[in-house]
Amino acid sequence: MATFDTCEGTVKILVVDDLPSQHVVLRTVLEGPDQEVVTVSSGRQALKAVLQQEFAVILLDVNMPDMDGFETASMLRSYRRTASTPIIFVTAYADDAEMAKGYSLGAVDYITSPVVPQILGAKVRVFVQMFRMNRELRARAAEREELARAEAQRASADEARQRADFLAQVSHSLTRSLDVETTLVRTLESSVPALADLACVCLASGGEQTLQTTLRFGTAVRASIDTTGDQSLDEIVPLEQFFNLARQAMDRGETLVCRDDANSVFGWAASGKGRQLAIEFDEITFHPLLHVSESRAILAFGVVCHDDDHRRAALVKEFVSRASIALENAFLFSALRDEDRRKNEFLAMLAHELRDPLAPISNAVSVMKNAEPSNANVMAWATQTIGNQVDHMVRIVDDLLDVSRIARGTVALRREPTHLRAVVERAVETSRPHFAARSQTFVCEQHRGDVVVEGDVVRLTQAVANLLNNASKFTPPGGHISLSTSFSNGSAVVSVTDDGEGIEAKLIPRVFDLFTQGDSALDRAQGGLGIGLTLARHLVELHGGSIRCWSGGRGKGANFVVELPATCEIADPAPVAAVLPLRRKQHAKVLVVDDSVASTDSLKIFLEMHGYEVHCAYDGVCALALAREIMPQVLVLDIGLPGMNGYEVAKAIRAEDSFRGCLLIAVSGYGQDDDRRNSKSVGIDHHLIKPANLTSLVELISGHLMRGGSPGSEEQEQPA
Repeated sequence: MATFDTCEGTVKILVVDDLPSQHVVLRTVLEGPDQEVVTVSSGRQALKAVLQQEFAVILLDVNMPDMDGFETASMLRSYRRTASTPIIFVTAYADDAEMAKGYSLGAVDYITSPVVPQILGAKVRVFVQMFRMNRELRARAAEREELARAEAQRASADEARQRADFLAQVSHSLTRSLDVETTLVRTLESSVPALADLACVCLASGGEQTLQTTLRFGTAVRASIDTTGDQSLDEIVPLEQFFNLARQAMDRGETLVCRDDANSVFGWAASGKGRQLAIEFDEITFHPLLHVSESRAILAFGVVCHDDDHRRAALVKEFVSRASIALENAFLFSALRDEDRRKNEFLAMLAHELRDPLAPISNAVSVMKNAEPSNANVMAWATQTIGNQVDHMVRIVDDLLDVSRIARGTVALRREPTHLRAVVERAVETSRPHFAARSQTFVCEQHRGDVVVEGDVVRLTQAVANLLNNASKFTPPGGHISLSTSFSNGSAVVSVTDDGEGIEAKLIPRVFDLFTQGDSALDRAQGGLGIGLTLARHLVELHGGSIRCWSGGRGKGANFVVELPATCEIADPAPVAAVLPLRRKQHAKVLVVDDSVASTDSLKIFLEMHGYEVHCAYDGVCALALAREIMPQVLVLDIGLPGMNGYEVAKAIRAEDSFRGCLLIAVSGYGQDDDRRNSKSVGIDHHLIKPANLTSLVELISGHLMRGGSPGSEEQEQPA
């Protein structure tokens, strides 16, 4: 880029002539304190000079070698920089034809040589003055442009600062509270009148079709509708079309804009309910604000005077983004708080449920201490009471372990073709005592055909039994419960219906969630932990099925429907394992190893009652030494032993040939799948979970002895 002289008083004049003497003459005439004469000797030099400097006027000789004045003038006029620079031809003679040609090429004057200094000076002075004035005008225009640019930048900076301050205030306001209602109100307060003349939040939660609306009016809109704010928007104008568009925005998850028909959105004057307002909206927009679980929200803006300023659109977008984050945080915090509350309620219920069976056990123990040993009736009552309550506690612990396994994804299903009829019959037998205890009428209608599902019969029975137990629990004495099965479109359908307490609509979406119960009253009349339905849902889903719930509300009963992939093929029923009779007076040696003295002694007494010679040890090292001394046929050991754990004891036993025929049974509180696999890997034949079913334990021992002392190879699970 060329560099121009910026000195205000200096103006340059270009002289183009091939005669050096002419350079001297013209320089003498024209050069002064505020005028500089630049001389060149050819047209080519002139073209180069104008590219480097700016000239007020050009004096151009007509007759020059190589490139004459006319050709040079033509080239100068083709340059944008010199297209309007005055050109004065200097020539020794000029006829009319030459003058016409010169003027046609853009010349402003002709001067003949020898020049008259006064005439030449006067003509050049005019063009110099014009050049100075043009330069001054350009400078002033540049100053005005610079001022305008600076002002625009200041205004833009102020606007950006205002937007930043506004968004900072919005963020501060919205993040001060994690309450949903407060966040909604502050969202509306921040948006009117800063962003809109009317703002409305539409909220749909829990699968409800009705939209909850919260709105705020600007001054102009409030004056138009003449309301004090006590009326709802639906009382002012009909909202059917407004809600339809809000639902569309929710479903699409994108902003909807209404401009040409903005006023028709509210249906003003469309019916007698609404009335035409004195103010009209240019634009109504619907912005998706929230989509968390079952909750969705839309923020609607009504603008009276709309402009297409992209900066406002960007501000609205950023505002909606921040409001969305704040509302989502509020909903998540509310859900977390609710989850924590339900967890605490669950822990309180768990403590209650565990204390309940402990009370009769403690009472039975006190009775046994104070009763005469010969009082068989008292002893029988105490024994039955303790047994029943222990069974109840075992069921509670088993349910908790099932929940843990499901949460960790470690539930192993033993899938096989299973008759749905057999599953239902087993579940009904499990739940029948509940119906009898509450004098409830139970009706079961099974599908006539053979419906076969591919699944774990024990887990499927557990799922159906949980639904029946839940129905019995929440149906008053004398109520009615029914179960029906059917086959439709490749699915087995099990439906459990009751006429009991029913379920509130707001609770239905969460009825299968962990820790959820409909009634948390202190009397805990129904009992239980509220995890039965959670287990049922997860077990059904593990089989590729689904479960749903319906209720008409409080006091109107409930209906649970399970659907499972099924076929109509006939499957052979699984063989039922034979129960081995108890054999008394076995005269076999049994070594019981447990660090709990009470557990060891009680098991010793029970096994001795069945005729076994029982020895006890309370740690792994002593157990191994005692085993080598007495050579037992059966070793019943705990896993969590001090010094040397049960796995290490079993591994040492299996390493010695003298114990080849010894039956190893683990009785432990560790009952996860990994624990069972670890037991099998070290040679333990059976893994029972505390508190073990002692009848099953005796059956395992007697079965082993009946086979001649050869240890079994199949893993044994504790019966329910």
